[in-house]
Amino acid sequence: MKQKIIFQIEIICSKCPSKALRIVAEAHGVESVAVEGQQKNMVAVIGDGIDIISLARRLRKKFGCADIISVSEVK
Repeated sequence: MKQKIIFQIEIICSKCPSKALRIVAEAHGVESVAVEGQQKNMVAVIGDGIDIISLARRLRKKFGCADIISVSEVK
């Protein structure tokens, strides 16, 4: 089952969105990654079999604050 997960991260510098994309792209099962939001503070992840909790932990370790905004099924 494909899922779309949206994380909100804390932007400290202009390189933070690209760092977040790199962290998320390394995870198992990720098919697509994109930066969303007006302030570029949301990361959208689409994939199958993604471990959401470990992904959130990795983002929190790097950025200090990473919230799971939504998890939905992609049809």
